[in-house]
Amino acid sequence: MKSLIASHLKSEMNPIALLRSNVRPKEALQPKAGKYCCVMSLMAQVIAHGATAVFDRETYGCPGAVAGLGMGTAYTTAMGGADTFEAFFSKGQESARDPEKYQAIIDQAPAHLRRKLTIGERFHCSPEKARSWFSNELPIYDFEEQYRIVKPLSEVEEHEQPDSVVFVVNPLQLSGLITLTGSIYPGLLNIMAPQGASCQMIGAYVFQQAEQDVPRPVLGFTDLAARKHTRKTIPEDYLTYAVPWNLFLELEREAQDGIFVSPIWLDLQ
Repeated sequence: MKSLIASHLKSEMNPIALLRSNVRPKEALQPKAGKYCCVMSLMAQVIAHGATAVFDRETYGCPGAVAGLGMGTAYTTAMGGADTFEAFFSKGQESARDPEKYQAIIDQAPAHLRRKLTIGERFHCSPEKARSWFSNELPIYDFEEQYRIVKPLSEVEEHEQPDSVVFVVNPLQLSGLITLTGSIYPGLLNIMAPQGASCQMIGAYVFQQAEQDVPRPVLGFTDLAARKHTRKTIPEDYLTYAVPWNLFLELEREAQDGIFVSPIWLDLQ
């Protein structure tokens, strides 16, 4: 699939698409079943090198990706459940409801997770706020298809309809996309930049926006944990700008004679 927006942006990073399917693509990157990893490390290979990645309910990498990719939620079942995650996402050991139980979770965790579990990721100021986020605010979907596929937008076929189209952009390219979106939307709140994991910013939050009367793009890759896993592949000044399929088509139409053919944009090139 050719994208007029992508041709105007001229990004060094591939725009990508997230799709659901019951057919596994051949020669795709996929985590090993039961092995912990950040799915963004595989998605970074799609973004930077044009690979294809696939995930399912046995190969989802980490609990955050279960929600991020629309396969339900693991925050109530994995690694001790909600009590663990509310402490993990806030202040770690010092914020645990049951310090002894939480310490047992730390002791059983893989070595690379123990320090983060002990100190906490500190993405939320309190365990109560953390629990409210993953229980009430993060949109949860459980689509029936077996696989979630991430591949370059250029490889999307005519019969396919992605759930999410993701542009990976530097500040100038992001400015162009925000201007393009603002040119067709009323009001000032043209985009959203939610708290969460980077995979959720191109998945779950985009699924939610697809259901809105006025869907908004989701600004992402602001997840510091994902940054740590992708910094050797994706430059630190890049962010994601993810849109539902129908909004992508609307933006593509405006890109024909909108901001990208203006003297201001052309001069900046």
